[in-house]
Amino acid sequence: MVNFLKIGVLSCFLYLPFKSFAQTVDCSNTKCVPITVKVVGKDFKLDVVPEEPIEPVILPNALINLESGQYPLGTIINFDIPVVGLNVKNSINSAQLTVEYMWESDGVWKTGNKVELRKSGVLSVRTRSGENTSEIQKKTYQLFYKQVLLIGNSFTQHGPYEPIGWTGNWGMAASAADKDYKSTLERYLQANYKDTKVKIFPTARIESDFVNYDFDYHIGVWQKTFEETDLIVLRFGENVKDWEIPMQGGKANKLYKEYILKFIKMIKQNSSARIVITSVFWQGFPNTNAVFKEVADENGYDWVDLNEIGKDNSNYAYGLFADPGVSKHPNDKGMKAIADLIYEKIK
Repeated sequence: MVNFLKIGVLSCFLYLPFKSFAQTVDCSNTKCVPITVKVVGKDFKLDVVPEEPIEPVILPNALINLESGQYPLGTIINFDIPVVGLNVKNSINSAQLTVEYMWESDGVWKTGNKVELRKSGVLSVRTRSGENTSEIQKKTYQLFYKQVLLIGNSFTQHGPYEPIGWTGNWGMAASAADKDYKSTLERYLQANYKDTKVKIFPTARIESDFVNYDFDYHIGVWQKTFEETDLIVLRFGENVKDWEIPMQGGKANKLYKEYILKFIKMIKQNSSARIVITSVFWQGFPNTNAVFKEVADENGYDWVDLNEIGKDNSNYAYGLFADPGVSKHPNDKGMKAIADLIYEKIK
């Protein structure tokens, strides 16, 4: 049996007399036309073919060869892509995958299969194929140094010298051996790795008479120490005759820069050693600082600016010693400020 449905008002034609721009509908002029709709069968239904669900692309997690923990500077962290766990249905294979990593402190994803441990922090690793990425794997690493060499002047260590009223054998003007920046930095480092050794290498003539510096002598005596050092901190400059090394054409003094580069090359016998250079603590050394900063920037060395703490008179030992040369050195507060800035850079 065929059912018929009669719809009286399904389609209407409207006639509007056009006399003005604003018109009102006159219902008496509305023409309504009845139409008939035929429904085939009582069980009529529309067959809809469902779309096949899109299979999500699931990428395998990257493999990291080192678990979270403490490791020495220069440790290599390797990443790999597992053979199993590939999404075969989406035709993903290992050749299409890349590994990306990011240090939390940097916030920038980089591509690579390994990274050298040069900083402490959280490392994130993931795999990528086109726009798709895997779950992020995270590891936390704390680096440590086996041996640190501080290249310094009287700020780092000065033996007793009666004519100026100095009786200590540590960083000048600190109230005790454990109050200078060397000992403070040492405590920070040993809190992470108790066996870290901190040694001092005196600057001697590299500040005040650099053209006569005896490189051969020092490399002969200090060769083994240089080879075993994985962190070198250059913290000097207060004895440089700044007026003798003027800048040249807006650039650092070429001669002194050459000697500093040669000096660093002598000390860096461990090719993976990290190098930190600080600015001069005292004010009025623009030429010396220009050399140090240029050397750091051009060679990828870490730069620690002491300018702000050097401006603060409360960081000096004024009034604590009769000799003006001694009192111009950092007091305990100033020593700690130096150690804090260096540690913040290397931790």
